[in-house]
Amino acid sequence: YFSLTILLYIPSMDIQQTKQRFGIIGNSKGLNRAVEIAVQVASTDLSVLITGESGVGKEVFPKIIHNFSSRKHGKYIAVNCGAIPEGTIDSELFGHEKGAVTGASQKRIGRFEQANGGTIFLDEIGDMALPTQTKILRALQEGEIQRVGSEKTVKVDVRLIAATNRDLNRAIAEGKFRSDLFYRLNVLPLSVPPLRERKGDVPLLVMFFLQRFAKKLGK
Repeated sequence: YFSLTILLYIPSMDIQQTKQRFGIIGNSKGLNRAVEIAVQVASTDLSVLITGESGVGKEVFPKIIHNFSSRKHGKYIAVNCGAIPEGTIDSELFGHEKGAVTGASQKRIGRFEQANGGTIFLDEIGDMALPTQTKILRALQEGEIQRVGSEKTVKVDVRLIAATNRDLNRAIAEGKFRSDLFYRLNVLPLSVPPLRERKGDVPLLVMFFLQRFAKKLGK
């Protein structure tokens, strides 16, 4: 495993166009760098780990990566891992066979199979239980998953992008996150800075919201 540093140059005009396309407000160095990295890594097919505090807009960057990648015509599936109960997340991600879980009256195709040929975004992956982490690692290493209640494996071709607001190094030290999964995900790290580190963007945001509400209220 390794961390790849990409030093490609992207013209500032392209960065501005990308921000406009995806509704990103701000012009700080840290935010522009995050957009630049997202566009750069899109041309690869490696996993990406997006870090940043809650509310910084991490969910926009997987969309940038997907839309600039060779998988852009495939499906883009986003899953908020923190919002799915631990007892059902395996079924949600990998699917299940009929009768495998309570209320399973028919076979279900999971999110990984739905995203086959495209991109899957796992938000708040730091909240995921260790057994599920093991299955995610297998999907990355072997390109295959196993539905709940089935002994057969299913081949999947997906690009995995993950995001977290947690300190995964600390979670590893506490035994709550697998180090091998972390290194698999963190090949291309992308950090989204909080607003307090880009205070120059505040006036731009103020104007954006003033214009939005002025238009809405007819003022």
